[in-house]
Formats: sequence, structure tokens, C-alpha cells
Amino acid sequence: MAGNEIEVVQYLLRNQKSVHLRHIGQINEVKAPSGFILTKPEDSERISTQDSRKKADVYINGKGVSIKQMGGSFAFNRLQRAELEKTLQLLEISNLNNIIKNLDTEVKKFHEGLLDSRNRKWSDFYSEDQFFILLEFLMMKGSPNEGFSRNQASLILEASKKIKSPDDIEVYNFNEYFDKYKAIFKIAIRRQWVGQKSESEHKRALGLSRKLGNAPWIFGDVKGEPSTGWRKEFPLKDRKTVYFLMIEKEKNQRI
Repeated sequence: MAGNEIEVVQYLLRNQKSVHLRHIGQINEVKAPSGFILTKPEDSERISTQDSRKKADVYINGKGVSIKQMGGSFAFNRLQRAELEKTLQLLEISNLNNIIKNLDTEVKKFHEGLLDSRNRKWSDFYSEDQFFILLEFLMMKGSPNEGFSRNQASLILEASKKIKSPDDIEVYNFNEYFDKYKAIFKIAIRRQWVGQKSESEHKRALGLSRKLGNAPWIFGDVKGEPSTGWRKEFPLKDRKTVYFLMIEKEKNQRI
């Protein structure tokens, strides 16, 4: 789990009697997705998991809550081309062929160095209603590879990295969160390389490159340079540039 989830839960458990949250009220119960009731700060380790199937990091007074850090963040990580079509179909988003075609074009343009930024406006690909449905699913309801989650979130709790008082915490339903930040969400084109030195990134890129559905976002010519360099034992001819998408909430933007 990345971010400040542990710190948030620890703060809430230490200040349970005095914190009153919008949409939640006074905190009576904090529970891990497993069902374990958290009563002391040390119990926060019970929610420390990388399980992508869950959308609720914690349950507060029985409500599933997704915890986010204030400022720039990623609303969703590593959306694959191979998962895109089935996700749009699952959500009954119309005109999906054009959406995918436009994303394919944009990824290819970025690979060829024809874009001025790797962060693109979501409105270039989706209507507002379509993007709302997609983002709500990815943040609150499920994941592309698993479908709808058994641990869905109904609220988003956003907190400062360092929490000094309840004023450093905001709670939103998804409509409120989307309305506040929709102007600074971006479709972020990201890449990694088959053959890069980082073992984890190389393996992830290799896995992506082996999925047939990802083929339009896989390129045999190398563009860019991994910060850690290249694997010396890996053949030059087998290097590949692999792309995926992130949904990013940009930082330092006026809202």
C-alpha cells in the first residue's frame, strides 16, 4: 500500500473520541477490509496490503473509505491496453472503439516524440459522463482484471501527509471529489522497457509485452532511457518500449 493510509488510520484511532468527519460523524468503529476491528494505532498494520481487488482501505462506522493523500496523486495505476476494452464494455460505455483508437493514436504519437506532454486531457477521449463512470469504477468499485470488488468504497478521505488536526482531513462522496478535481485529472502516458536494469520493472514490462491485447502499445524500437540503465546480459535486439496509462491528479494546480 502506497501513500499515507497507515498514518491516517493511526491518527483516527488516537483521536477517535474527538474527530468528527463529514459524511461519517463521530468515529465509533474502524475496521480492516478483513473484518478485524482496529482499536489501537498498532492495529493499523492490519490494513497494510497491496491487494488491488479492494477499493476500501478501511471501514469507518461501516462505510467503505478510500484514503488519499492531498496534493498530486495517481487515482489509478497502470491501465493496460489489453484491459481497456473489457473495462469499457463492463461499464457499458458507448463508442468504445473510437475511444481506444484515439488512445492508440496518442500513445503512438508520444512514442514518436510528437506530443509536447505525456499528460493528456481526459476530455480528448471521453465525455464527462464517460470519464465520471470510468474513474468512479477504478477508484471506488473495482479493477480491470478483477471486475467489481467485494470491498467497494462509498467515500474518499483525503488527508495531509502530516496530520496535525482534524482540519487536515476532508471527506467526500465521489460526486463531490470529481466536481472538485475534474479540471486537474489527466490521462498520463507512461513507459518502461523490456531489458531495463531494474528487475521488477523489467519483469513488469516483459509481462505486459507478452499480452496480445497490449500489442498496439508495445514498440520494438527503444525510445527514452531507464533511469537505472540497461541489463548488460540482455540482448539489444530484444529490448522493447512498453506503454500503459495512469490517471493522475496533478499537483500545484489551482482549482
